[in-house]
Amino acid sequence: MELNIAITSQNKKTVFEHAGRCTRFLVYHIKDNELVNKSLIEITKEESLHNFFHSNSTDTIVLNPLQGINMLLTGGIGDGAIRKLANVGIATHLIEEKDPDVAIEKLLNGTLAAKKSGNCGCSGNHDDHNHDHKHEHKHGEHGHGNGNCGHHNH
Repeated sequence: MELNIAITSQNKKTVFEHAGRCTRFLVYHIKDNELVNKSLIEITKEESLHNFFHSNSTDTIVLNPLQGINMLLTGGIGDGAIRKLANVGIATHLIEEKDPDVAIEKLLNGTLAAKKSGNCGCSGNHDDHNHDHKHEHKHGEHGHGNGNCGHHNH
């Protein structure tokens, strides 16, 4: 299986806390659970996810700046944005890890911890309550791109 995973990273060194305002994304191409290469997507403020999230049919069409990406890892994103990305085939996960390379390593070995803030992007019902919890994403065992991590330990 091949995946393109984007991580929000304004400074190209740490995971950025605001996906909508991010203009730099580290992209990791994964094939057969191995890292093939790493690249950088740089976009303008006008091309940001914030503008993509807030566009509607009466606005000028704002294209998804993450075309070809299967998964987004970020330090912060709202529920509506998670749903909008899911509608274009991008599974989004809020993560605690601050180092993008370590996040990918943990994702590949099944130990990446997610953080909870409203909606973690999984398909479970969390009733929009705010509290922190961790659950491991064992992506080697579950389908990619469907937004369902399969683990809900409150």
